[in-house]
Amino acid sequence: MNTIKTITIKSKKPLIVITAEEYEGMKETIELLSRNPRLADELKKEREEMDKGKYITLRDIKKRYRIR
Repeated sequence: MNTIKTITIKSKKPLIVITAEEYEGMKETIELLSRNPRLADELKKEREEMDKGKYITLRDIKKRYRIR
């Protein structure tokens, strides 16, 4: 579960405190998106397809290819 807390320091500017794991994940996402600018659009389209129910489950793949 992501827990984000806001604290204020003497400068009165808010800070966001996140785990190192979350920070590393954010950095990786930024790096991936900067390498392929169309990736964000592709992911958005895929999300829309999933929302419409257009996907195949892992269970279906295993069944189709007889994987246990």
